[in-house]
Amino acid sequence: MIADAISKINIILIKNHLNALFYTPEIVLMLTKKIIPCLVAGAACIANISYAADTDNLTPAEMEKIAKMTANPVGAAWMLWTQYDNTQIRGDKFSGTVSRTTFQPVMSFPLKFGQSDWNFIVRPVLQYYNTPDLGHVSTKSNGSVVAHGRASGMGDTGLLTLLGPNKEDGFVWGVGATQIFDTAENDFQGQGRYQVGPALLVAKLAPHPGGTNVGVLAQHWWSADNKSNRKDTSHTDIQYFINYRLSGTELVGMSPDITIDWKKDQGDRLTLPIGLGYSNVIKMGKLPVSFAVELQYSIVSPDDTGTRWNMKFMFIPVLPSPFI
Repeated sequence: MIADAISKINIILIKNHLNALFYTPEIVLMLTKKIIPCLVAGAACIANISYAADTDNLTPAEMEKIAKMTANPVGAAWMLWTQYDNTQIRGDKFSGTVSRTTFQPVMSFPLKFGQSDWNFIVRPVLQYYNTPDLGHVSTKSNGSVVAHGRASGMGDTGLLTLLGPNKEDGFVWGVGATQIFDTAENDFQGQGRYQVGPALLVAKLAPHPGGTNVGVLAQHWWSADNKSNRKDTSHTDIQYFINYRLSGTELVGMSPDITIDWKKDQGDRLTLPIGLGYSNVIKMGKLPVSFAVELQYSIVSPDDTGTRWNMKFMFIPVLPSPFI
């Protein structure tokens, strides 16, 4: 009973924006500990140099172009994506609150195929959790699980890569691979398996204010190692977004994640949230920054253990691309 509840919460924790090139776990750990901090420091230096010369007087048209790039999952923007989620978990077997801070450096590399311009997106996903301490639990007479205290630590690390044509608006698409690496500090804050699968993006982005951005980013993972002490995995994340362009830089709409755990019983597989949020791109000093807030509610959720409400905040500095 306790093991089953922990397994369900692991699925809840492992969601949103993970993609991949085929790196080994050792390389991912090196990326987490060494390369990404260097990347962030270097990017900050580049930003100080480039924006001092180029963005002191960004025009509204230039700010709109930056906003369109940040809304495009296969766009040319380099971003330091920071997101905070506070999620209520409710169910017959377990109830609690999970908070997660996610850091995603988004790097876009231009490629040329004949006369066509393409972008190759590399997006590591680092996650830090504060969760109920499922290492210290007890079971009530009705079969529900109670956690005693809370625990914090790094979760599993994701890596998303997408390849798609370089377009500012209209119909955009991308294909790639997605991976999850077993880097969680606690067994109950990760799934304990190396996982890999495909990723697909399809979207239609409005060229002007008054239009609507709609799209889907779908990812699926299967466990791909030979560990016998953790359960096999097969789960899907489908992030859909519907956003109305209020102005050149403002959006209102939603971007929730539908999750499906194919290893669970049919009635407990699906989580389907809806939401409402607002985002804008402003200038902070010399740096364009995207910020967003969104409230989500799961209209379909597993009865025993599932998400109900989620509040997320995003703070995303936009860096100058070294290739533009």
